[in-house]
Amino acid sequence: MEIAVYLDDDRNIIGVNNTNNLAAEMQANEKGWTLIQNSDPAFSIDNIYEWTVRESDSKLVHKSTGFTPDEETKKSLTDLTNGQLKGQLMDEQVQQAVTAVTKQAIQDKLTSQMAITALTKQVANLTIKLDKANGVDPAPEAPTDVTSTSTKDGATIAAK
Repeated sequence: MEIAVYLDDDRNIIGVNNTNNLAAEMQANEKGWTLIQNSDPAFSIDNIYEWTVRESDSKLVHKSTGFTPDEETKKSLTDLTNGQLKGQLMDEQVQQAVTAVTKQAIQDKLTSQMAITALTKQVANLTIKLDKANGVDPAPEAPTDVTSTSTKDGATIAAK
């Protein structure tokens, strides 16, 4: 439906002709009136203070957003979709970061274990060399004579 609106200098709607298309077209020929083709069904005379007419295309728009209700809906859907995509990307990035940190922790643990093993071998080799330098035979002597006896109370093992 076509309507005609009258705007003040601040682009506030202060008059509306919404009787029929012909009346709106005739009213739009008067100075200060603007014809709105395909007026928005959400537009109401009760809330004209919330609306204005966009200069670029003469569409009824909300003053607060500068958009028609359809454009507001599309923008909201786009924002929601973008938000979901960003959320999914962030989830993927968090998963990748956790995976990378976990892999690094495993690698660090393996590296630490290998370093501890290498250091333990070096300490053992140095201890053997130090013992030899001090005249100590690092190999323990095995007992030469071992006997074992079995009794009713238990076994007895003796070494010389």
